[in-house]
Amino acid sequence: MFEFLWKRKAPPAPIEAPKQVEQPPQGVAPGTSLHYDPNLVPNLVADHQVLLGIFGEIGVAMNQKNMALVKQKLGEFGDALRGHLLKENIRFYVYLQHSLEGEPDNAAIMHDFRKEMQHIGKAVADFLHKYTADGDWSEAMWQDFLQEVGGIGKVLVKRIQTEENVLYPLYLPVQDYK
Repeated sequence: MFEFLWKRKAPPAPIEAPKQVEQPPQGVAPGTSLHYDPNLVPNLVADHQVLLGIFGEIGVAMNQKNMALVKQKLGEFGDALRGHLLKENIRFYVYLQHSLEGEPDNAAIMHDFRKEMQHIGKAVADFLHKYTADGDWSEAMWQDFLQEVGGIGKVLVKRIQTEENVLYPLYLPVQDYK
């Protein structure tokens, strides 16, 4: 159903970390010691590409009916997702929360994104816990997985698109806020 996420003609090329931009700190978010980081959004976007790549590898393992590899890739996906969410929560959302205090409309958008991500994160964590547990899957569990993984993929793609197009543009140096 969501073959577009994992059909590949050639193995994916390794993703290089974005080039770091050397710039002096550009102000601190009010009430924090968090400086604007011009590399943060490019790093978060690179995380998205890694997550999509691992998800594609899950699809390849599914098509091969290789349960051990599916479980391994689910573990890698979970590790990468937790690292990404931690980076977003500590460095991105906290900075935005303080920087957007004078912009109620943008602050509301950010809060909605953050709240939605908490729900998505819990659902994905439950999914990963269910399918990375020890032991072999029954045929019924395999069928459940095939159904659920498509929904996870849909949510993942939509969330990444909206973060990159709507949320990440709100991250600016402090002096650029009203």
